[in-house]
Amino acid sequence: MDINLKTFTALKELHLINSVPATFESLELLAKASTEIIQSIYDSKTNLGEGEVFIETLSIKILVTTKSIIQLRKGTKVSAITKDSNLELLDFSSINILTRSIIEAFLTLEYLFFNDLSIDERKFRFYIWKISGYKARQGYFNERGLLKKSVNEKLQTELEEIKRLKTIIEKSPYYKSLNKQNLWKLDTFGLPRLVSWNKLIEQSILKTSMFELSYKLYSNYAHSEFISLIQMNEPNALTKGSEDNNIAILNSLRIVKMINCITIVGLKNKFDFASRVFDKYDDEIKSTILFWNKFGTD
Repeated sequence: MDINLKTFTALKELHLINSVPATFESLELLAKASTEIIQSIYDSKTNLGEGEVFIETLSIKILVTTKSIIQLRKGTKVSAITKDSNLELLDFSSINILTRSIIEAFLTLEYLFFNDLSIDERKFRFYIWKISGYKARQGYFNERGLLKKSVNEKLQTELEEIKRLKTIIEKSPYYKSLNKQNLWKLDTFGLPRLVSWNKLIEQSILKTSMFELSYKLYSNYAHSEFISLIQMNEPNALTKGSEDNNIAILNSLRIVKMINCITIVGLKNKFDFASRVFDKYDDEIKSTILFWNKFGTD
């Protein structure tokens, strides 16, 4: 790729990130590119490794959540809040929460699949992740109330699968590394990840200094903590086009843009067929993806 195009793209992207409309438009182009990459996984009919179907599922989650964020750009009018019928609100709080979800989806993708671990360790992580999901469903449906016969049958099948997977992981050398707290969690309600989300960010390819603070901030919005309500309570904070609203949205959009580009690069590096799709992108799209991938990783 021409070095002048790389330089031009970098300058253009750094300029775009200061414009909410332009950044949304750029995100739409990246979502289209991501769709083509994900479609290649579905179309390839390749024999994926055990559990690797969830690479596609997690990538779709990132894509669909990104599209939901793009939809929020339209804003909304709430006449009960203001007498000005022309005043539009843009819900940056929901964008922040969705951004947190995108970060977690990528971290799960990397934790389970986009790593240099041995096949055995990957399987161990995948199995305890799977056990945790099944355990959660057992808890949700068995608390109270009547269940359809089909649901009961499914829960029973999954209960047997929990037992089968538990037998497998107990033979793994990695099982011995679990401390008492982790073993208790695994037996009681599951252990999706061996470390916290914040620790996963530190251990991931994501640039810690950039994603750690953002993730903590967006978690406050997910839990309606006081600090998030302070920001929402600022004058014009929710007003579409206001300076405060633009700043809040642009911070999230930058994160979303990076995660999408990092995911695309991860998929292209993982699958030859995805790499061939990437190679067919026009040079500007490729340069944009590679720029934000580099910008957001250590």
